[in-house]
Amino acid sequence: MGSTNKGLWASMVALDQAVQRAVETSAAGGGGTPEALEAAHTLEVVLQRNRSAFLSLLRNPPKSASERSTLQRAVNEAVTLPGHTTPTKLSEAFVKEVTIISDMFNLSEMSVMSLLRSAEEEATLYPGVPRGLIAVLFYYDSRVCLANALKTLVQARPGLSWVLLPDNEELAQSIARYLDPVLGIGLVDRILELIPSMDITQEIQLLQQNRALGDPKHRRLVLEKFSAVRGLLADTLFCWAAQTPLKKDECRRLLNYLTKVKLTETSDGSLDPVNLALLMALLYSLEAGHLLNCEDMTEALAQFPITSDRTFVQDIHKEIRSDQAWETPGLKAIVQLAWTVSLANLRQVAVATQLADIDAILEEDDAVLDEALKGKVFSFVQNSILTKKNTPLDTFYCQRLHAILSDFIINSPERVKAMKNRADENSRLITANLRESLQPPTNLDQPFEELLTCLAALYRDGQCGEMVEDFWCPSEILPTTSQPYRSQGTRQMQLFKFVRLPGDYLPPSLFVPYINLLTSLATTPRSAQYVYNFLRMNSQPLSQGSNLAWEHFMTALTQYYNNLRVEEPGAMDTMYRARGTPRGITPQEVQGLLAVLQLMATVAGQDELPRVALCENTAWAPLYVCTGLLTCAVPLVLKVELINTLAAFSTTPTLAQKVWELVEGAGLIPLHEGVAGYKPRGLLVDIEEVESSREEFPLTRAVVRLLTQLVTAGIPPMLGAATRPPGFRPYLDLVRDRIFLRHHSRTYRDPGERWAIARGCLHLLHQLLTQHLRTPSSSADQSAIQPPGHSILLDLVQDSLLQKQVLSVLHDGVQILEQHKEVPGQKDLHASLLLVLQLLLAAQEQQHLVLGQSSKPEVVLGVERLLMGVNIHSGVSDHLLNIIRLVGHHQELPNHAALACCLLANSAARPSSQSHLLSLITASTTTATSVRHSFVEVIDHAALAIQEHLDAAHAALNLLLKFLQLPAPNLAHFLLGYTAEDSTSLRSDLLDAGARGYPRTALHATLAALPSCPPSLAEVAYRLLYQLCSTGETSAATLRYLRSSRDLLYRTVATMGPPHNDSRLRLLCQGWVLRCVALELRYHASHQQRSQLARMIHLLVAGAELPQQEPLDVSQGWIGGMAGGRGPLLTLLDAVDLSVDSPPPLQCEYLPRAAELITSCESPAPEGPVVNLKLLHQQLTTLIQEGSAGASLAQRDPLQEELEMVMGHALLLNQSRALLHAHRHFLEGWRQVVEVVVAVTPPDLIDTPTHHTFLHTLTHDLTRRLLDDSALPALTTQLVSSLLMLVTTLRTLHARPGAPRHHPQYVSLLDGTTGTGQVEFPSSLQLVLRGLVECVAKFRQCGQGVRASTYAALLNYLQIRASGDDSTEEEELAGTSALLLAPRETQEEQFHRENYEVVREELPQLVDVLAIESGGGHHVCQVLALTCLSALAALEQRAAPLTGESLLLSHLTDHGHLRRLLDDLRADDRQLLALLTADDDDLRPLYVYEARMSLLARVALSSNGARLLLQAGLTTRLSEMAALDYRPTQLAIQTTSADDFLPSAVQRYRSVLAAALRVYLAILTSLGTENYSATAHLLRFLAAHSEAFAVGLCVPASPSLPALEEVALLSAAVAGAAAPGPITPTDPSQLESGAQATRLQQLLLALLPHVLPQSRLSAALETLPENEEGVNVRELARTATLTTLTSVLNYATARLIHGGSAVRDVTLVFRPSMDTSHSATGAVGRPLSLAVLVECASQVSQHFDVARTACQAASAHLQALEGNQPVEHLRQYVSSALADSASPAAVRKLAEEHLSQVVSMHRRQEQLAVHAAESATFLLWKHLEYFMCHAPTTPGQQDDPSGREVGIPRTLTATEVENLRKQAWSALQDVLPRLQKVHDQYSADTGHVAFLAAAITRVRRLLVH
Repeated sequence: MGSTNKGLWASMVALDQAVQRAVETSAAGGGGTPEALEAAHTLEVVLQRNRSAFLSLLRNPPKSASERSTLQRAVNEAVTLPGHTTPTKLSEAFVKEVTIISDMFNLSEMSVMSLLRSAEEEATLYPGVPRGLIAVLFYYDSRVCLANALKTLVQARPGLSWVLLPDNEELAQSIARYLDPVLGIGLVDRILELIPSMDITQEIQLLQQNRALGDPKHRRLVLEKFSAVRGLLADTLFCWAAQTPLKKDECRRLLNYLTKVKLTETSDGSLDPVNLALLMALLYSLEAGHLLNCEDMTEALAQFPITSDRTFVQDIHKEIRSDQAWETPGLKAIVQLAWTVSLANLRQVAVATQLADIDAILEEDDAVLDEALKGKVFSFVQNSILTKKNTPLDTFYCQRLHAILSDFIINSPERVKAMKNRADENSRLITANLRESLQPPTNLDQPFEELLTCLAALYRDGQCGEMVEDFWCPSEILPTTSQPYRSQGTRQMQLFKFVRLPGDYLPPSLFVPYINLLTSLATTPRSAQYVYNFLRMNSQPLSQGSNLAWEHFMTALTQYYNNLRVEEPGAMDTMYRARGTPRGITPQEVQGLLAVLQLMATVAGQDELPRVALCENTAWAPLYVCTGLLTCAVPLVLKVELINTLAAFSTTPTLAQKVWELVEGAGLIPLHEGVAGYKPRGLLVDIEEVESSREEFPLTRAVVRLLTQLVTAGIPPMLGAATRPPGFRPYLDLVRDRIFLRHHSRTYRDPGERWAIARGCLHLLHQLLTQHLRTPSSSADQSAIQPPGHSILLDLVQDSLLQKQVLSVLHDGVQILEQHKEVPGQKDLHASLLLVLQLLLAAQEQQHLVLGQSSKPEVVLGVERLLMGVNIHSGVSDHLLNIIRLVGHHQELPNHAALACCLLANSAARPSSQSHLLSLITASTTTATSVRHSFVEVIDHAALAIQEHLDAAHAALNLLLKFLQLPAPNLAHFLLGYTAEDSTSLRSDLLDAGARGYPRTALHATLAALPSCPPSLAEVAYRLLYQLCSTGETSAATLRYLRSSRDLLYRTVATMGPPHNDSRLRLLCQGWVLRCVALELRYHASHQQRSQLARMIHLLVAGAELPQQEPLDVSQGWIGGMAGGRGPLLTLLDAVDLSVDSPPPLQCEYLPRAAELITSCESPAPEGPVVNLKLLHQQLTTLIQEGSAGASLAQRDPLQEELEMVMGHALLLNQSRALLHAHRHFLEGWRQVVEVVVAVTPPDLIDTPTHHTFLHTLTHDLTRRLLDDSALPALTTQLVSSLLMLVTTLRTLHARPGAPRHHPQYVSLLDGTTGTGQVEFPSSLQLVLRGLVECVAKFRQCGQGVRASTYAALLNYLQIRASGDDSTEEEELAGTSALLLAPRETQEEQFHRENYEVVREELPQLVDVLAIESGGGHHVCQVLALTCLSALAALEQRAAPLTGESLLLSHLTDHGHLRRLLDDLRADDRQLLALLTADDDDLRPLYVYEARMSLLARVALSSNGARLLLQAGLTTRLSEMAALDYRPTQLAIQTTSADDFLPSAVQRYRSVLAAALRVYLAILTSLGTENYSATAHLLRFLAAHSEAFAVGLCVPASPSLPALEEVALLSAAVAGAAAPGPITPTDPSQLESGAQATRLQQLLLALLPHVLPQSRLSAALETLPENEEGVNVRELARTATLTTLTSVLNYATARLIHGGSAVRDVTLVFRPSMDTSHSATGAVGRPLSLAVLVECASQVSQHFDVARTACQAASAHLQALEGNQPVEHLRQYVSSALADSASPAAVRKLAEEHLSQVVSMHRRQEQLAVHAAESATFLLWKHLEYFMCHAPTTPGQQDDPSGREVGIPRTLTATEVENLRKQAWSALQDVLPRLQKVHDQYSADTGHVAFLAAAITRVRRLLVH
């Protein structure tokens, strides 16, 4: 054996794998497939590399002293060894192991070293096994691989017997050319040299001497591989000879080998498989019969050695006729018989050819036959070849033996007839001796009887298949038949003559052998008909006296029954009944009866036609006779055959019913105990006494077999009702209590019989449990009859004897399996263990039927708890461990492993059970290692592509999935390798198998099996990976390992093809992969793994590998990408089919309730309702049986056809639902990936053109797929959330930049724009908008979640560039330049206009949907619908700002939607009132109300809209709102905490109030404060809620931002309510309203001293936080205070201006006093002094400087962000919580947003300060002007008679005026310069032309003059 660089074992494994793959792929798919071509090329390379291995077959390279010295030198110094490129040192232990193995196998040291290296590399496949033992195993495995490869190559050669490669003749010829030299150099000699030298006894002794055998499993593996080598070598030689007969010299060597073969190697004298294969090789080589079937005789003669070699016949004939003694004469006899047949065939060939030189030899065939017959050839074939150990024989062995024996019968008819005549003479001689009471001679030669017996043994049990039909001539038996039979010819006629050779009468000595032959010839359904008709023909009247007829058989059986029945004692059993053989039947007759019964059972068991025909003959009555004989005193063996015959007849249900009746009537089964002192009657006596004494139990097995067959046919509903309580109970008691529960305590002559009995009983119990558990629903009157399965189920779920016995069988069987030895009855043992698992699993699935229903529920424990009980054999609760040990025997018992996994998953998948099982497993290191590796092997063996192993792997993965749901650490974590060494925690890292001693786990096996496993297993494997990736305990470790070791997810996505829309499993697999990818992206994003995240995102987006040179900014677009494709996400979206065909509606004529039945049989499942097809079939069958009672066969056919149609419809329904679920699952995975990609893509990556175009295209394609008319709503609605996410991202993408953008110019591919100009809004956005509008209409009938997502997506789109930000300096400059240039539409304006044009087309339908939704939908949908309407109104106002017409407003008004919006305020009021007054946390009504008021405010921004709102009754609805009056008390305000998650009652009220006030402010904005109607409505509203508003219009005790904002809003509203002219109310209610409004205005004026920038309130603002979650609360509060200040001043200004046109009619607001002592506090109703205005002007001017300085500083910091400022410097602008968790880019962005907010607020404060300064200066000027210029001119009028200026004097004396001027000059001396400075700075910064300068000038003029 040569070794390559791979090493000895690895090279042989690679050779075998290459050979098997090439042959299998070519045989399965032909030679033209790519896989077959690749495999053929690999095979050619491997064969050339290993040619020396075949030439020196299994010849080890000898030991070498130089190699040994090199290895010994490597212990001390580094030596360059073969296969190593660098010098290497070896350990002393390693070299010692090399020396031992080299000496043991006489193998070169370097080869041994390669074995040990391979053992080290594959040590994880054999945990716990030392390296040396693995090397020994690999040594034998390498020999097995070489022998197996050689055998497969020989089988693939073209030849006579088979064609292994029918579609790849080129490969077959290539293999033949390769192997011809191998045969030419003595392959036969080498094989014949190896086989006798491979003595297993000596090999075991050699291995034991060198301690090369490990545990029982290792020992079994080694010995199996050693024996396999011998078998493979023999099979190789047989395959060669069967395909191309061996040459003369090779046949002579084979003959020489066979002369030395002894039969002492086997215990029963049979020929062992190796020598049998060699014998068959010789028999095939000596065959000449194939020459007769060749068309070209000349070519055939030259092709086969027997004719091409002129010396072949002479030399072989000489060898066969030689006098050399053979160690086994029978071998010589069979060779001689085969040679005789060949000579006879050659004689026929010689007639037509020139073979005259062997004529003399051809004439010696009779002599050779004589020698064969003397050697007892037929007895040898029967006793040594056709033994129990060798059967069933290989098909080609059977063909050769069939050809030899049939050719002998055909070619030697005279000799066969002579043998028959001699048998007749011997029979007469025996009969004569018996008549004279003499012993018959014992030396009689019986060749014909031996031939019959040999033929019967050959065709027994159907091992020859249809070959038995060669003995029948249908035209002779069935002359009128029209059935297609095998072609009949001369050969068939001659063989049929042999069958008819005995004639009508057989002598007694030949009767049994001949009947046995007929029994063997009836082993196929067609041949059974032949036998039946053959014997029926002999039963005709013309065949009177024939003992070969059914008539004779039945008559004899009837006579025996009548005779024995007469001799039977009375009915009463007596203990003194005589025992022994009855007088009326002899042993010879017993043998004849046994043969006849076996024949009858075989014929009846094979075909129904003979079975029914035999029973329909009333004269024969076989069922009655057989049952009657069972009640008689007949031998036990006869009872066994009688029961077997009844079992054969019971295959037909109608006959089974008769058997039930006869068994009941005959009392074969004891129904009850007899009288005291008497034994029970029936077969129980034979079972418990006769069989127990003999230690053989054939009757027991037969009874169980009969009951099993009867139960299969059906249990009669009223079985035994005539004589006992009806039911199956007596039979169940017999099988369960008398047989099964006692079977383990009996003594067996054959130990394997115990397992046969256990198998039969368990099979019957399982059958009863699964098929006879529920009482049929149709038998309502028999509901009291308990089905037998119910009793079994009760026993199995409680601590009963049956349950203990079942677990005992499990324990004993597992203990035997753990010995890894061949035991008697091994097949029955395996079947018994399988049935135990099936029984426990079925009981577990059905135990819910009895749990809790028992009369003693405390004793009903359930299968799970019983499996945790104590094992009576071991004293430990290890039943679960016994079950899990079966998984370790999966290689030979894959079905057991699958069921064991299912049982464990159901039994131990709960915290208590799994912890118990885990403790059992981990209690011993050996057990833990063995169990873990058994699951690894189960999954690994899925690569064999054998269905049983695939099922086992599937069950193992399902078990892992189920255990993963339990608390950690659990059994799944242990098997998958997550459990740490302490077994109490989980590992944080996973390693490859073998790394740092890490074992190979189920996770490694699963990942290794993924590339080659079928879709059904791949789906479970990917689901397991997803479960591991999604579970918190294992997610991080799993994702890291998948990425570091295999990069599985990336490679899978890169190679993922389009979804297979018709393959449910492929869709599920891709869905799980996509979900795992989503988790991977989330992991990268959360752990800031930027490069990995960018790599995966670029693959998903562009479908290409991310260039390492440009990790983020990729210049290539996604079309084509780096790998040429649209990217997986777009490709999958394009390819997935959103329409799944459903089966057409069911239309039934005879079963109108079929649809209801299908619905009733549905059961819930993860993929939706699943129709239980088995239950549906049962109900349909019952329905048809009830409805067709008494109907003819013709009437039943349509019913049966309709039943099949209904079943087909249910099957299609299940398939369509499963396919729909797979599509939903796939789309869910795609959705998750899309949403995660959009959410976690870094900003700098999403700003690249690749991602820009990807987002636009994906959004457009998604809307297109959603609007597909053929798409199912169940599928499209899943994707709406993704659409929302994409549109939200587009909104962010196209947001108005706050600073110059630093990403490349965006070029829209859909627009086709290729210029260098910037296109901010590609036209694809309008396509998206059109799709969104259509989606709103399409999904209006869908669920609320879908509608909400659709509205939200539309809303996000409408808000793209919708917010009107404050104009920046650049915009102002642009506006200045626009004054000099021609007007031009900007891109943003064009974008809004095009959007409005798209919306305008569908606006009526869109508004109707949204308006209807806003009035009666879900709260979320209402909010979104209302907000969408508001956004549409805003879009309309932006797109058409100059047109006064509004299509939206017109539609709302014309269709009554606007009035309904206002009417809905009543419902809102009731809900808001409950929200404010009760302890209700449902805030949804508040959100709906705010959205509604926001829409009304948006509508009110247009003058037409404001007027329509007022006309529609807005003020009436708001004035009636009781919620506005329920302002919380001061106590509630003080107890409000800012830390509460839910808003307090105060906050809720403020939200309600603010929404209403903003509507009126919008009305005032659009109509103006000069509009009398608007002001009157506002006054009416304020008066309606004046009490509540009055409370709010005051300085808050504890200043907070919400309170100050509320004051600001109220101040603005009250200020806006200043009447533009004198109000002259006539209605008393209006007088009251005016008084209440006046009170509010007084409260407003009283606020002035408190809202000054340096007031006490402003000082209290310093306690507010400066940065709270990115919001500067302090500055916002200061802005609100300034807003309130401006509102107060605005009101004072408006009041002063609106007083009158004349100077004397002016309304004075402030007193003419500059006294500062009382200016800081103002009482309500008491006028403030002018000193307050002076103080106000002074403080606002100072605050302007403060705000300007702060704005400049913040602007400088903001500009500094454009540089590379360290992140640490930016954290001061961000909250600590966000700064610690956010990335540097995110921190920079947050800092930029914070500083931009600060700049905006300070600029706003500048504006408010300037406005306040202007207003204060203006008021000061007007008051000073009046007091100084006009007050002295109006003497005698001290007060205002109208009451407008209560407390303010209208006239002043000259002294008072002078004092006022002096005080004013003194107070304003410092203020006026500051105000002038404010004017200069502000106008210089903004270009603002203000009134401040003029007012300052006029004030100075008044003071000077």
